[in-house]
Parts: sequence; structure tokens; C-alpha cells
Amino acid sequence: MSPPPPPPHVDLERFARGEPIAVEIGAIERELATLWKSASATGAPAAEGAVSRAALWNVIIPAHGRENLAATKHLVDEIAPALPTRAITLCLDDAPAATEGEVQASIESNVASQPGGTRMVYSEEITLVGPRGAEAHFGAIVRGLGIPGVPTATFWLDPALPASLLERELLPATDRLVLDTGGCFTPHQLEELQRLVEAARPIPVADLGWLRLGGLRSLFAGLFDPPVGGGPLARATRLEVSHLAGCDASALLVVSWLGTLLGWRPLESGTTPDGGVRFAFARGDAAAGPPLEAHLVPAEGACGKSGILALEIYAGDERYAIHRTALDKTALLTPVAPPKPVTLDSPSDAELAVAALGRRGRDPLFARCLAFAQTLWALEPASGFSPR
Repeated sequence: MSPPPPPPHVDLERFARGEPIAVEIGAIERELATLWKSASATGAPAAEGAVSRAALWNVIIPAHGRENLAATKHLVDEIAPALPTRAITLCLDDAPAATEGEVQASIESNVASQPGGTRMVYSEEITLVGPRGAEAHFGAIVRGLGIPGVPTATFWLDPALPASLLERELLPATDRLVLDTGGCFTPHQLEELQRLVEAARPIPVADLGWLRLGGLRSLFAGLFDPPVGGGPLARATRLEVSHLAGCDASALLVVSWLGTLLGWRPLESGTTPDGGVRFAFARGDAAAGPPLEAHLVPAEGACGKSGILALEIYAGDERYAIHRTALDKTALLTPVAPPKPVTLDSPSDAELAVAALGRRGRDPLFARCLAFAQTLWALEPASGFSPR
């Protein structure tokens, strides 16, 4: 015989503490409504004063495997205080025990805020776990769980997930797609993300990796503020992006950012003896001078999750550069001044996720740069290609 269900007040206490409560798939909304009604009427046992329920977004975050699910749920917990959501976390589980079972569900709460200690504001999280191959089941369930009238964002952060889950099941319910190019360990995965962005049109697409590079891009662009101006960029002959091994995709996105803004036309590519990659470009105006080169250089150092260690551009004898000296420290280098130390913000993934759902998550430049990066990776390697 199965054990009797716990008394209602026990579930309410667990819910107020943010502990998961197993529920039947068809009873998710009913159980949530019952728990919120009880909490609102009596005050949650773990809280003092009144209790409120809040959600500004429906957020869907799939994950592959239990380990990635734990990281995903931790991200949801960190997002909640800044942006209350109805979070729906999905897990495709490869464990043998999971392959024989059906989709399992649980519900829990997250404390969003406690202004003045008089009112607890909670958001909620629904977790669905099923075997590999349960993509269609997830899609049907998720489409019925969103709060009506609230926009829905899908966070596609795990490159190991089957693309069919996004394209066939989740995109129809999605108002904003959030990617993380920083999780791409090969440019091939960047190419797959570009395909998904095309499939998502006209849905706005944000990228945690693009936002993660925002501080570095801003500092580098600031090197060419007046009185320097854009002359060195127009005369540039060489660009070097130093990056950690496995962060080629982020480095490629940095090159694509400059190439897109400066009108560079890709000509050829090739590998270099140091394990890096070299690209040749023509400037936007064919008569503007000889081709310029961009080098992706593997290196070691402290740079945080962005993976970018240095960004340097050469215009004749002039050198303009940003060098990471520590996780949150950067040195700015120009021909006319001594190195200038600058603190570089390193926002957490939760802070980036919140930004992705705001105004910064609607940057049309990202999609252009991602398409440019895909063009670079598709170049035929040139024979006899070697660094200069």
C-alpha cells in the first residue's frame, strides 16, 4: 500500500520553504491554486504577515540530465528576487530508470521579495522530468502551463538538447528566445544556434554570451572616442583576439562584432601552427587598402566565463588593446598614454538572464553578428595559410 498523503498544512509549510512537492501532471494548476489560496488566507507558516504571488514572465528552461537540471534550478532561484516568474524547468533524463517511466512533475515556490518584512512575495517553479524521447509530451504540457496574458521566454542554454524540442514544441509558445553562445565549445555549435535563430524569426532573440561580452565591447569601443576617433580602425591591418581553449565561439563572435560594424568582407580562413585560426578580410571599400587579418589566439589566464583574455588591433605602428589582468580587472593600452587599469563588471548568469528579458535582450546587432560568425566558419580554408 502507498503511504497516505501528508496533511494539507504539511504541504503548505514545505511550499513556503521552497521545497519541491510531487504532484500529478493533470493536478498542477489545482494544487498551485489550493496552496496559494491557503497561504494568502492564513499567511505562509514560514513567513510573517501577508503572502502575495507574482509573475512577470513565464520562463521555460530545458536541461539535459539531472546534473544540468540542478544547475538550472539554481539559476531559477537566483533570478526570482530580481524578476518573479512562473518558471517551468524541463529535464530529459538518460538514467535507465527514467527510460521506463512517464513524465513526473513537482511544484515549489521561490521568495521574490520581502519589502519591509511585512509581505512575502513569491514566484513559483514547476519541474517536469521525463525520459529522452519525451519531447512531444513536454511540449503539450508546457503549452498548457503558461499564465495567460504573461509573455513567455524560452532559455535554450544546453547544446546537448535535441533541437526538435525547441523547434517543434516550445517555439510556438515562445515570445522571446534566450541563448548562451558562451556555452558553445565549438564554432559548429555556434552554427547550430544560427540555424535556430533563423527558425525562430520573427521572435526576438537574446544571448547571455553577447551580454557577457558587453563590458569588454564597450571598453574597446571607448578607445576610439574623441579625440582618437575611428581613424585607427579604418587603417587597421591586424586584429588579435586571445581566448581560453574551448572559447573559440566567443572569440569568433568578437571578430564578427567588429567585422559587422566596420563593413569587413570575409575572404579566406585557415589554421595556424599555434592552434589558432586566421581570417583575411577586405574592407568595405575595395580600394581602401590591402586585406587585413584577424587572429584567434589560444592562451591562458583569468577572464571569467566570457573566455576572452585580450583584444588588440594594430594600425601601422599603433596598437590599441584591452588586456584582462584578473577576473574583474582590465588594462587599456593606447599609443599616447600609459596603461590604464579599469574594473570590468562580471555579472552573474542570473543578472544576465534578467537583462535578457529586458530592453538589452532586444539588440538586433546580435543576430547580425551571429550570421557573420556563421559566414566566417563556412569559409573554405586557404592553402598555404600561415600567420604573418
